[in-house]
Amino acid sequence: MIIVNLNIRGMGGSTKARYLRHLIAREGADFVCIQETKAKELSDTKCYSLWGDNKIGWLHYGGDNGRGSLLSMWSKEVIRYSGHLMGKGYIVVFGCYIKSNLDCAVVNIYSSCNLSDKQSL
Repeated sequence: MIIVNLNIRGMGGSTKARYLRHLIAREGADFVCIQETKAKELSDTKCYSLWGDNKIGWLHYGGDNGRGSLLSMWSKEVIRYSGHLMGKGYIVVFGCYIKSNLDCAVVNIYSSCNLSDKQSL
């Protein structure tokens, strides 16, 4: 399984979206974890555009007005989703890696530079 992890400090511009789409295609990513999207909300259309097709699952944590926001996206052809946990600073996706029929969990985690925030996470 190929997992790509990015901290892109906002997804507002088309340049970043094109870069992300290119990176996913070039690396053959099966799962992508993005921190600091700066987005309060995302749509299917936006996530499908970032990935390059609509054969994906995705979860978004909006953070505090976009700060600390997280996005996890995965190929439905590679990972069969079975559930998730989500909270301040993390998204955990549970599923089955279809190629080997193994259960897996992928964690997308982010913490600010604030020491007390890191300790509570």
